[in-house]
Amino acid sequence: MSQKSWIESTLTKRECVYIIPSSKDPHRCLPGCQICQQLVRCFCGRLVKQHACFTASLAMKYSDVKLGEHFNQALEEWSVEKHTEQSPTDAYGVINFQGGSHSYRAKYVRLSYDTKTEVILQLLLKEWQMELPKLVISVHGGMQKFELHPRIKQLLVKGLIKAAVTTGAWILTGGVNTGVAKHVGDALKEHASRSSRKICTIGIAPWGVIENRNDLVGRDVVAPYQTLLNPLSKLNVLNNLHSHFILVDDGTVGKYGAEVRLRRELEKTINQQRIHARIGQGVPVVALIFEGGPNVILTVLEYLQESPPVPVVVCEGTGRAADLLAYIHKQTEEGGNLPDAAEPDIISTIKKTFNFGQSEAVHLFQTLMECMKRKELITVFHIGSDEHQDIDVAILTALLKGTNASAFDQLILTLAWDRVDIAKNHVFVYGQQWLVGSLEQAMLDALVMDRVAFVKLLIENGVSMHKFLTIPRLEELYNTVSIC
Repeated sequence: MSQKSWIESTLTKRECVYIIPSSKDPHRCLPGCQICQQLVRCFCGRLVKQHACFTASLAMKYSDVKLGEHFNQALEEWSVEKHTEQSPTDAYGVINFQGGSHSYRAKYVRLSYDTKTEVILQLLLKEWQMELPKLVISVHGGMQKFELHPRIKQLLVKGLIKAAVTTGAWILTGGVNTGVAKHVGDALKEHASRSSRKICTIGIAPWGVIENRNDLVGRDVVAPYQTLLNPLSKLNVLNNLHSHFILVDDGTVGKYGAEVRLRRELEKTINQQRIHARIGQGVPVVALIFEGGPNVILTVLEYLQESPPVPVVVCEGTGRAADLLAYIHKQTEEGGNLPDAAEPDIISTIKKTFNFGQSEAVHLFQTLMECMKRKELITVFHIGSDEHQDIDVAILTALLKGTNASAFDQLILTLAWDRVDIAKNHVFVYGQQWLVGSLEQAMLDALVMDRVAFVKLLIENGVSMHKFLTIPRLEELYNTVSIC
């Protein structure tokens, strides 16, 4: 089956087909009224007239409250399940970004919010021919524009790119050209100017918040896409430095949320894949937090409460949610206990940071304290506290301690990432006990995977090649190499 036929027979879009006028709109008369069609919005976010195949008779048929009825009459609550319909996706191909000094391209697809993530992974690996990552870095933070001090930004983006390049990671973001995703895009731009090696950066965004999304409608097309944003628009353009886009459609317009659950489920599905044919461990996932609002703190809690939990790296100095998490992390003891005197100050800080009232601030404080019950899974990257500690090291060591893996499993992870520096400084520590035969197994894996630096490290740490090279091992090495 061709890529085109597979995508069109497997992936769907969603459109609202049941007009329920928003109660916020004061004008309400007949469905055929031109004013209604131009001004009144459905709960999906579209104007009445923007619905596909709109006619006055369609409005009458699909509206629980006919547009001429009394304003206060109870409305049925709009829902994706009841009021949208699926049909084969009509937007996929390659985006050709316009308006920049360089021509950037990215693969994209519009798909329904309830698409099975196993299907999405098949799209990524088979249809788009991406290589399975050895690590997923899921970046979360502020959606709106926020500034980073130039030195902080340089340290963060340099380390993020280094982590991705050296380990073969995928970076996941919200994909739009604002907030944290734009900062990631800036890092990718700097990398692209120095290296031809492309980093797989997947933007997962709601279809309905994308400016100029109609330009992307087309099947298996190369779609010219303008990244200039109308300053009066509430929508966002896509960031042109991402390599792939998954545009999640729940039939709404101008609303975030459709992408949240799908993104998390996709991360879980990737985590269930074996990191390497010789290694039984799954692809690890780490969450990276820049700035952010209250929802980011809820996201952190969800990661920590997952089974298995996802380690979180918080970038202190980036503002708002990240700085709150870093401060409370510093104040709390093991087990998540906080000195009584600190609580009023923290609640006051929450009020100022998010412009919250007392009850909202107390509720968010409680969420923060729930996060601290899994404090050991949170790594705070202190900008400037240690000039020799790069964020790529913080990310990778957070994964080692966060997965609660044995020393052997940690060694195998660093082997898969090809990060001998992490193995040397964080796995081969003084007093480490090794199970009989474990280092020999690691040596076999290192030879098969062509990890020369690891072979040297293992010899330095006691593996005798004279004892290692038995006839059965030589046979396995020859057979494995011939298969490769």
